[in-house]
Amino acid sequence: MTKIADRRDLSLVRESAATTRVLDLAFIKKCHGENPEYLQRPLFRNPQLNASIIMKHALRAHERNLFSGVRMTATKLVFPFSTADLRLGGSNLFVGEPDFERTLKQNLSYTNNSDLDADMGVLLLLDSLPSFDPFLMRERMRQAGIEPARCYFEITEADAGRMRTFVSSQIAALVELAFADKVPAPQALSTRLAEKLMTDETAESLAPLRATLRLTGDEYREGVFAWKGFLYYKWVVGELTPRLPDLARSIIAARVVNVSREDMAMLAGLRQRIVKILGRTMHRVQQALQDYDAAFKSLSQGRPTAFRDFLLSAPAMFLVIGEAVGVLKHIDSFWRFRFPPGRVPMMEGDEALDVFQEFELTLSGIEAAQREDVFTTHARL
Repeated sequence: MTKIADRRDLSLVRESAATTRVLDLAFIKKCHGENPEYLQRPLFRNPQLNASIIMKHALRAHERNLFSGVRMTATKLVFPFSTADLRLGGSNLFVGEPDFERTLKQNLSYTNNSDLDADMGVLLLLDSLPSFDPFLMRERMRQAGIEPARCYFEITEADAGRMRTFVSSQIAALVELAFADKVPAPQALSTRLAEKLMTDETAESLAPLRATLRLTGDEYREGVFAWKGFLYYKWVVGELTPRLPDLARSIIAARVVNVSREDMAMLAGLRQRIVKILGRTMHRVQQALQDYDAAFKSLSQGRPTAFRDFLLSAPAMFLVIGEAVGVLKHIDSFWRFRFPPGRVPMMEGDEALDVFQEFELTLSGIEAAQREDVFTTHARL
């Protein structure tokens, strides 16, 4: 692990990191390192790995040679030289690069193979995910029999701050129901409770919401986690939906040079299919979120238990919603990173084939999962 992480990127992680792109285990350790649950149920058995920073990284052209097949992104492990001052940078390696397991074992001083095998399993699972969306990540881990402490599945402070106004507007109806005529300014209260809901769901000030939902103990923690998941997905989809038409037009309009006539015809078909699947995938996600809206509406109709039951049965939906949203965000963010707005994208033929084939492959996999009708496994309200 002699490669040095980009110091500028690393120093900005905690200031602006997106939940889906960065899993900042160093920060989680700083915040929760003394908590019994954190100590008893770590994500990784190796302490150094459990204090690393893990990123979904858009591969540069020279980095793609590290991997076989078509790959535009990779999971990057960064080991900060100082967790207190990220400006100092750190060493890094990619999950799945040549000799990855041997390098990890040598540099992190594993003393037994069982710890290495367990940590490799978690790393490979994280690498298989399109993002570090905490709701998708937790459900995939739970299916694999991996249940680390809850602190690993929080929305970053940066995203929580960006979500606050949206969440406040979403929970306003529930605040009015829970507090009735007890407060003169429900909007201000909604804002304060939105912050608590996103950062500290155990806060005593949320007790009336808990009572309204008729949730107690573990059910309350699970129900609120699911609720935060739907609020998060609605926020992400609300941010992403207006950008998709421009993304589709840009993909179709991209200029490809140094390409044969046959490959140009194949690229034209690829691009048309990508744009169609993008639209269909977003439509199915929006349909799934409409089921949440219907369940939430049941609160105003005097059926709080219906919403509670929906929340407790909903985490299985996060698998398909999270995968779909993760892939849509990946394509959108990669394209905007590679081709900033304001000019027509231009690509060499080889790069265009790699990029569009990877887009179609990932989108087709998500659409196949959606066709299994996973969205309808929960109770219809």
